[in-house]
Amino acid sequence: MSEHYDFIIAGAGAAGLSLACKLTEGALSNARILLIDQDLKRSNDRTWCFWSEGATSLDHLVYKEWSRLFFLNEQGKSGGDLGGLTYKMIRGLDFYEDAWSKLRSCPNVDFRNERVLHYQQGDGCATVTTEQSSYTGAYIFNSCIMPKPDPGAHFLLQHFAGWWIQTEAPVFKPDQGYLMDFRAPQQDSTRFFYLLPIDEHRALVEFTVFSPERLNPAAYQAALKEYVEQHLGISHYTITEHEKGAIPMTDQVMPNQMYPNVINIGTAAGAVKPTTGYAFTTIQKQVAQISAQLQAGLPPQSSLQTPARFRFYDQLLLNILETRGGLGKGIFSSLFRHTPIDTIFRFLGEQTTVWQEAKIFMKLPVLTFLKAVWRVFGPGHFLKKSHKIMGAVRKKPRSWSIPVQDKLQLP
Repeated sequence: MSEHYDFIIAGAGAAGLSLACKLTEGALSNARILLIDQDLKRSNDRTWCFWSEGATSLDHLVYKEWSRLFFLNEQGKSGGDLGGLTYKMIRGLDFYEDAWSKLRSCPNVDFRNERVLHYQQGDGCATVTTEQSSYTGAYIFNSCIMPKPDPGAHFLLQHFAGWWIQTEAPVFKPDQGYLMDFRAPQQDSTRFFYLLPIDEHRALVEFTVFSPERLNPAAYQAALKEYVEQHLGISHYTITEHEKGAIPMTDQVMPNQMYPNVINIGTAAGAVKPTTGYAFTTIQKQVAQISAQLQAGLPPQSSLQTPARFRFYDQLLLNILETRGGLGKGIFSSLFRHTPIDTIFRFLGEQTTVWQEAKIFMKLPVLTFLKAVWRVFGPGHFLKKSHKIMGAVRKKPRSWSIPVQDKLQLP
C-alpha cells in the first residue's frame, strides 16, 4: 500500500524547495510533506539572478548585488543606474543549504532520492510512481515532468556556458556589471556575453546564445576565452568554476495542472519569461499564491494573472529571434540605447503601463516588428502552423528533454 502525504513535491529545485519551505509556515506547518528528486543537489550547480525594489525575504542569501548595469556593443555602452531597483545574485548551493536546513528541522517533511516516472489521478488524491515505489498525496506539485511540446508554438533555447574567474591583478569594477555585451559574431543568431563582477579580482562571465539548437561544447569555451583575453584584456586568470545550461524560450501555454490533483509549478507552469529566461521572482510569486490558497482551503492555482498584452510582445520577439535571429542584436541595441535601464527591467517584469510600452516600441525597428505581426497573425500563420503540426506527427517531435543538471538552471 502506498504511503500517503498531504502534499508531495516532485522536484527539489528552486520551485520545489521554495514551495516546501512555504508550506511549513502558518496553518499548514504540521502537514505531511514528501519531497522527491533524483539529485541531492550538494554542489553550486547554478546561479539565479533577479531584481527587486526594496528588500525581499531571500536577501540573506544574496551573494552579490548591483545598482548599476550596462549594455555594450561596438558603438559603446548605455545603461547605468537602476533607479530604485537592485539586481541580485543567489548561488545555488547557498539556496539549497538554507532550504534544507529549514526542512530538516521539520519532522513532518520526508525526502526520497528517487526518479519520478509518472502520475495518476485518483479519487480526491493523486499517485506518483518512482523507480523504487509509489506515494499518494492530496496534492502533488510537479516541477520535473514537462508538458508535451506544442509543435505550433515558437521554441528556442537560451543556452549558455560560464566561467567563474579569478584574476591576479585588480581588473573589475565590483559595482558595475554588463547585462549584455554584444561584441560577438552573431552568425544568424543572437549571441552576447554577460559579466557580473564580484570584487576587483573575481567575476562570473557567460556566453549566451538564442537559437533552436545548442553549439558544440568547444564553441562556448572558445568564445569565452576570446572574450576574456581579447575584449576584457585579461591574460592572467584562473577558472575556478564552470556553469552551463539551456532554458526553454517558448510561447507555449503551460497548463496549471496535469490532473485535478497534480499541479505544475516552476518551469512546467510557465514561470520562465519566454524572451529572457528569468524565472526566480515568478517562482516565488507562484509558491506564495499556492500556499495562501491552500491555507484558505482553496484549490491551488500556480498560474499568475498578468496582462495579456505581454504575451503578444513575447510572441513577436520570439518569432523574430526564431526566424531572423541575426536581427536580435539590433533590437536589443535600440532598446538599451533609447530606454532607461530601470524602465527596461520594469518592462521585463511586466510592470509598465501601456504608455511606457508604446514609447519603448516607438524606438525599436518598427518594420521588423510589423513583419513579425504578419508572420504570427497574418493569413499564412494558420497554414504554417498546421504544416508544423503535421510534420511533428510524421516525425519525432522536438523534445523538451533537457539534462536534469541543466533543466532548471535559470538566470
